[in-house]
Amino acid sequence: MICKKCGREYEDDMTKCLWCGEPNESLNEPVENTSEPTSDAQQSAFDIEEPENVQRGKSAVTWLKICYILAIILGIFSEYAIGLFKPYMNLAKGETPPAMDFLSAISVLFYLFLIFVFSIVFLIAMYKFCRWLYFSIKTLRKFTSTEFSPLAALICTLIPWISGIFDYFIFKDVLERQQKVLAARGKNFATVPSKMLIGIPIMTVLCIAPYCYDSIVLRMLALVIALSVCVLYIKAMNAMIQNEKALTIIHEREILERKVDEILAQREKS
Repeated sequence: MICKKCGREYEDDMTKCLWCGEPNESLNEPVENTSEPTSDAQQSAFDIEEPENVQRGKSAVTWLKICYILAIILGIFSEYAIGLFKPYMNLAKGETPPAMDFLSAISVLFYLFLIFVFSIVFLIAMYKFCRWLYFSIKTLRKFTSTEFSPLAALICTLIPWISGIFDYFIFKDVLERQQKVLAARGKNFATVPSKMLIGIPIMTVLCIAPYCYDSIVLRMLALVIALSVCVLYIKAMNAMIQNEKALTIIHEREILERKVDEILAQREKS
């Protein structure tokens, strides 16, 4: 039997097509059509539903964006808070600290609240990022080997201050291998220019140094650099997420095709 919808062949006594679920019109018994309406005749249900780890990746990107916004607010307000704290930081021994007015006290409390909120959001974003990265590499290793195992990548990305250096090599390796796997199967792939990706380790190191100096200009420069690193992370993640979605669909299709081949082989034997 040739399916009128997807054009693939299946057994005449089957009630519906194994590939797309289209009912077999040559049989008289009514069959409920459970196939989803789609513009592409060969598109199946797993094309429509996003893979679980793709959803994790998009959630991680969303939380990184929230961190980005909070970092801008906190960075700007920090300079105001530093001005409030300075009279208390430069007191001579035995000198009585000046009284803090009501507005200044509220500002300090608000600053502490901002730090608390940012810390919570940052921890959530890191958790989601690490969980996505772990399963992303795990998905890729179904097709090819990688320089970093999922656990090794997770440990490296959690190392303070120099995690950006490791993340560069992790992202570079994953993107290159995703590209090779998808290109070998004739599929489109997303990539990030190497010149843009190299900015992650460089700017990660640069954004630390200005905080060693008591200068508002240098601190603001460090904030701009840190935000730029965040943008590069989001760009790299979006490309990796898009490629992972394509890889997951390919993997599920290959599993389905193997199952169909097994069913047909069993029918031929019987």
